[in-house]
Amino acid sequence: MADEMDPRMAKGLMTALKLFKPGGAGPPKFTYPEEIASDWNEFSVSTVMGDVWGREGLDPKHRAMITIGVLAATSKPEQLKAYVAGGLNLGLTREEICEIILHISVYAGFPAAIQGFAVANEVFEQVDAADE
Repeated sequence: MADEMDPRMAKGLMTALKLFKPGGAGPPKFTYPEEIASDWNEFSVSTVMGDVWGREGLDPKHRAMITIGVLAATSKPEQLKAYVAGGLNLGLTREEICEIILHISVYAGFPAAIQGFAVANEVFEQVDAADE
């Protein structure tokens, strides 16, 4: 049946909707070339959200903490915005997010932490503006 959704994709979509709640804090707005967008979205949702985030062993909140730390440490600001917002949606506090970024400063360097704090602050401001 061609109309049935691949189980990996279904699991990925369910996971993504918990992390990036519609109307929640800053859903990601990544754009891709039209020539690959559909294939890339299916591949990335199935793999990242379905295969990795959908695994047992760590709860989503812990996965968000790890992801925020890695993205801050590797200077990936656009993706970091999405996962700071997702972490807030999963119940991470602003203080916890700041502690994660402070923690990576001694391993990834102060510039990575400074950029991470700037990204987190931008998301916090967007959340505050949306709440007003």
